[in-house]
Amino acid sequence: MAGVAGPALNRRQVLMSAAAVVALPPVLAACSPGTDRRADASEALLAMADAARRDAALAAAAVTSDPALAGRLEPLRAARLEHAAALDQAGGRPPGSAPVPATPPSADVVAVRDSVDGSARTAGEVVIEASAQQAGLVAEVAACCAAYVVVLQ
Repeated sequence: MAGVAGPALNRRQVLMSAAAVVALPPVLAACSPGTDRRADASEALLAMADAARRDAALAAAAVTSDPALAGRLEPLRAARLEHAAALDQAGGRPPGSAPVPATPPSADVVAVRDSVDGSARTAGEVVIEASAQQAGLVAEVAACCAAYVVVLQ
């Protein structure tokens, strides 16, 4: 039948597909038998947790500078705080002992997007070194950050 189109993709499906495309190569590399994997990437996870808190602070500063951005950036801020807590736990940091990042005086969407893009790239590098248990969390962080980079274009 000519003129019959397949099912339309919604925005969520497109974003999840984009995130999967970005996150898939590092995850597959981590699964390859030829990689020299460390038994533990706790230090890297804690550094990623600190970066997640900085991303959240940057998003909060951007919303403070322009309250109209709250709808776009509040979900990102909440996700990055959840990432920080999960990464702290996986890295062995006791609850409540994480350093509090300095609050940036101001920020915009571009600064937030660039910071989250850096976090996605870092996660892609860490997943290769992480243990099998840690790799799932790190890949989840990479995918989420990559999706937000696309959303904030």
